[in-house]
Amino acid sequence: MKFHQLKAFLTVAEQGSIRAAARSLHLSQAALTKSLKELEQDLGVSLVLRTARGVQLTEYGQRLKIRARMVVSEMRRAEDDIAHMKDAGTGSVAAAITPTTAMSFLPQAYRAFRKQMPHAQVSLIEGFPGVALPRLRDGSLDFVVAVVVAEQLAPEFDYFELYQSHSAIVARKGHPLAQCTTLAELVDAEWLLNPSPESSTRRLLDFFSERGLAVPRRVVECPSFVIAHALLRESDAIASLPAPLLDYPWVGEGLAVLPIVDPMPPIAIGVVTRRNSPLTPAASLMLDCLQDAIGRAR
Repeated sequence: MKFHQLKAFLTVAEQGSIRAAARSLHLSQAALTKSLKELEQDLGVSLVLRTARGVQLTEYGQRLKIRARMVVSEMRRAEDDIAHMKDAGTGSVAAAITPTTAMSFLPQAYRAFRKQMPHAQVSLIEGFPGVALPRLRDGSLDFVVAVVVAEQLAPEFDYFELYQSHSAIVARKGHPLAQCTTLAELVDAEWLLNPSPESSTRRLLDFFSERGLAVPRRVVECPSFVIAHALLRESDAIASLPAPLLDYPWVGEGLAVLPIVDPMPPIAIGVVTRRNSPLTPAASLMLDCLQDAIGRAR
């Protein structure tokens, strides 16, 4: 297997067609098809099937896709390391940042990062575990800043805590449950929760159980802050949010904090990386700038 073959295969898998993949890689369709055939010959199996609607991966192709992403991502990191040695202002970083950290500390960190790496490529997404951790696993992301339960992380990940925060249970203003003071009154409510087992959802549900309460069953799985915020304001769903988010006017507007007297568990915001995969210089710098911004603010 050669790097250009794996890259061609991955691009076809992601684009869904030979034509689109060739256009993305600036290759002719004949050259791309040749790379695919050579890879299939090397492995002795068929990886893609051509259909009227494009291409589909075979069972072998699906398995190779997982490993190929990791190989290509590590090659990209190796290229970044060398590029950084030649020019410290270049490189790339891809990260997932939880909304509370993104709104509180990321802008300052990003400005500091750009001063040192003005030409680096940057890719950022929301840091919800269910979405971010699979991309960290396959090498698409360098690191994840998220609200996670460290004990629930797979052994392939490393974790360290950045800071702690506290949570609040919120609903729209005028919600029928807006004056509730105990978790017992919220068992039958409709909850917006993150479905990932590594997320703080697990700790919240355990919190109900520890108090001898039934675990909420009316759950809307929602690993998106924008969608959750819209539903909170325009429906009878409720959610547990990091309290600092509500300090931002556009977030807190239209929402009410329920006066729950039960002491809610603290929220730990931490960094998740892939074990045995060193960060690129750009990723290390971004993380250093983020930690510095947090340290200055706190």
